[in-house]
Amino acid sequence: MKKLSYSIMALIVSLLLSAQALALDIGTLKDQGIVGEMSTGYVGIVVSNPSPQIRSFVQDINDKRRTIYAQEARKANITLAEVEAIAAKRNLDKTQRGHYININGAWRKK
Repeated sequence: MKKLSYSIMALIVSLLLSAQALALDIGTLKDQGIVGEMSTGYVGIVVSNPSPQIRSFVQDINDKRRTIYAQEARKANITLAEVEAIAAKRNLDKTQRGHYININGAWRKK
């Protein structure tokens, strides 16, 4: 039993550290004006010629968000689109001044 609990604790710590590293990366990209929050509930690329690594990173973030949104939609018995709209409003409201947001297809600094 102790071995299992240590394994679970290690997994939890690993997940927390991964989430923190992910947040730092996206935060840095937002600080640099490379990515921003979109009115769709997802992250978008602000710069016109991003590296393949940036494209992959943004796709990964959005895939993870889509998975979470779908889970929340099922739990709340609402549509994915409704969860995306709620998340978009929350994410746009929480975006720091000076970071980019995309409203109706146009990027602007908040």
